[in-house]
Amino acid sequence: LGAQNVPTLYALRKAQDHVRSCIGNPTRKVTASSGNIFYINSIGSAIAMDYSNPLTRFCMQDYPEDGRGNMSQVHHGLKMLHELPEELLVPSVRVNGGIYFRNELLQSTTGFFIPTRFFQANIPSCDAEQASLQVLALGHPVVQTEAGFAVDPERIILEVSSFQRTYIDLQADVHLCGFTCRFLATSQPFAAKMPNPLREKSNGRLVLTVPLIIFMDDV
Repeated sequence: LGAQNVPTLYALRKAQDHVRSCIGNPTRKVTASSGNIFYINSIGSAIAMDYSNPLTRFCMQDYPEDGRGNMSQVHHGLKMLHELPEELLVPSVRVNGGIYFRNELLQSTTGFFIPTRFFQANIPSCDAEQASLQVLALGHPVVQTEAGFAVDPERIILEVSSFQRTYIDLQADVHLCGFTCRFLATSQPFAAKMPNPLREKSNGRLVLTVPLIIFMDDV
């Protein structure tokens, strides 16, 4: 066929052994009770390696995207944007070093806010000729009153770049919250979700969700 510099099978095996010695062997051999032999790769380990690899990490899409009716990637789908159950939504976002979780009170440049969903969309910029992809948050505006915080049941959209103080920052502000951020009785269903359980579980680190599309092959 005229192929040049084709490695020998021996050289290929040596290269595989070297890679396994560096990162381990991701494939596990399993023998079923019927005697059939399967080889299994850890999905979690594969995803972790993709996130740790700078060549793949910056090509990954962490949030669903509002494609304005256009769809070329799975993250453009309406199911990802509107129909996922709450427990599968991306739970947090990082802004200027702070980690903001869904269903937690935060302070933005426009006031107080409780995000319920994070997504991306192309937003026109006054300084740029073309729109740029920005992470946005859908959630509830919150007003501080003398009796406590009041949550508006109507939802609005904010750019996450406007976020300034996390729920933990607000809790630590004794002048703002005292020893705890109090909510009006009508807003208690929102207060009951704070802090987000994943904040403690992750020790305040960024938490993302990775959708898996499962299909079967009879080969």
